[in-house]
Amino acid sequence: MKRARSTLYLIGAGVVLTISGFLLATATVPWLLPLWRPVANGTVVAGTAVVVAGWVAIGAGLAGVGRRWRGALFGFLAYCLVGALWTAAFVLTDPWAVDYERVDLARFVVYSVLLWPYAMAYVAGWFGLSGV
Repeated sequence: MKRARSTLYLIGAGVVLTISGFLLATATVPWLLPLWRPVANGTVVAGTAVVVAGWVAIGAGLAGVGRRWRGALFGFLAYCLVGALWTAAFVLTDPWAVDYERVDLARFVVYSVLLWPYAMAYVAGWFGLSGV
């Protein structure tokens, strides 16, 4: 029973981390951006790191006792896979008609894959991010 309880706590902590990291990375930016751009950018990266920690915790909780490191690795890889799928869908739809010949594609892909929660909120216009 104790192992099952610790697994539920780990999954619950992962969900809380994911939600709070998403809110930190997205909802605070419109208020911080006019004050100081580097702080707003740092908040996006810090919030995304908290989201990744949440995915890692959920993966570790789902893997069970004795295989937590595998579950944590799976959680991280699942986060990256969702980011890669988001990037592929975004590039295929190309809502802003970006001239990809003038864009550093390596930087674009890395930022888009790793910071996909912020990119998704930005594209959807959540929290007033569409005009930022």
